[in-house]
Formats: sequence, C-alpha cells, structure tokens
Amino acid sequence: MNRWRLIGLSLGLGVVAVMVMLFGIRGTATAVDHTEFVYLPVIQKPVPPPTIPTDTLKNGSFENGWDTIELGNQDPNDWFLSWVPIGQPLYDATDTASGICECVHKLSNQLPPNEQLGGPDALILDGSTTYKMFSANASFGVQLTQTITNLPPGTSWRLIAPVLVVVYDNGEEPYSAESGAWVLYQDGDQEEKLGQWTNWIDMGGSRSWHEHVVEFTVPTSGEVEVMIRVKSKWPLPKDFFIDNIRLEHLP
Repeated sequence: MNRWRLIGLSLGLGVVAVMVMLFGIRGTATAVDHTEFVYLPVIQKPVPPPTIPTDTLKNGSFENGWDTIELGNQDPNDWFLSWVPIGQPLYDATDTASGICECVHKLSNQLPPNEQLGGPDALILDGSTTYKMFSANASFGVQLTQTITNLPPGTSWRLIAPVLVVVYDNGEEPYSAESGAWVLYQDGDQEEKLGQWTNWIDMGGSRSWHEHVVEFTVPTSGEVEVMIRVKSKWPLPKDFFIDNIRLEHLP
C-alpha cells in the first residue's frame, strides 16, 4: 500500500470517527426522559380590589360650619338646604306648607347638660353640634341633600341617617310628623330612588333617635345623591334634630 492510500485511509477513518461522535451525542440527547421536567402552571396576576374611599359623605355631624341664607336659615357646608314654599304640597302629600321653618345649628354649650353628647336626653350624637329644624306655628317641609362622587362602581354601601322629633302633643295622629332618608342615582335610562318615610310613632315616639337605613349598590357613574327630609303636617310646635349622618361600606 503506497503512501497516498495510507493518507486517504486515515482521513476516511477520521471522518467516520467524527460522524460516530456527532450521531452518538445527538442520539443521547433525543433519549432524555422528558418526564423528569416539572411544568409549573401559569400564574395570573390578581386583579386588585377597588380602592374604597374614606372621605365619602362630608360634614355628616355638622361640625364644619355653614352659610347664612334666606330668612336667616343656616345651610351646612357640603349640604344643600331647601324647603317647601308656602302654599305648596308637602313632599308626597296633599297637605300644604303654611310657613317656612327655622333651620339652625345648635352647639353643645347652648344645650342643657342632659341634652349634650352622652346625656340621657342627648340631642347630639357625635361631636359638639346638632342640626335643628323647627316651627312653633306652621306646617312645613325641609330637606338636606348632598351629591357624592367617585364611589367605586358595583360596591355596596349603607346610608345611616339618625333623626329625632319632638312632638309637644302626644295626642297627634302618627302622620302629623314624618322623616325619611333616600339615595338617588341614575342607572342607565332609569332613575332610582331608594328610601321611605317613617311617621313619628314608628320613629320611637317623641324625643327618640331613629336611624333611617338605606342600602344601595353604586351605579357605573360612581355618583349618588343622599337626601334627608322632614315634614310637619299640622301648624303645631315641632322640633326635628339630625346628627351623625354617615355612609358605611358593605363587604
């Protein structure tokens, strides 16, 4: 065998050796048992719950001052005060207003100790102020409203509105004095008004605090209006007090 044949044979054997190595490695790779791998599930990032605001209803205890408006009445800051004009029907009734009541803030130091916060006949439920609407000789109707915005749509809430009435003639019929609380909002083309009237007997009688409670779900607009109304059907002395109005988030 001459020298060139030896060189060719050596080159051929080298190529064969390289191919064996390559195919051997590739064959080993394809023989890996994939059952040894653990496939983790896809983790979805949780959607955070809506942020629940803490400053929803404002000045619910009437501590934040007022503007003096028509007839010397006091319009609490963050609220809108209005009343039934003389001769017009009282809310949801055929009886008419014979006058306009006085609407004022009563401070703790203007009340006797038994009517102050914590007293047995307390007219203040929170802080040092209560809101009073009264007349000695007129039938009247008056309301406070407040618009609340930026509530998370779809969340549930509870409006609590405590009202106390003083009736000086316990022989009056139940519907001579009433109060109520409502939540109003727009749901698509439909206007919603949740709430109801309660007569003074069902409020617990004269000088008893009654909590009006209205539960609601926030519409897509995130906006609702709260309304507190009182009315005196007969031109006899009546005093209404309101304090510690609040919104509570329901889980």
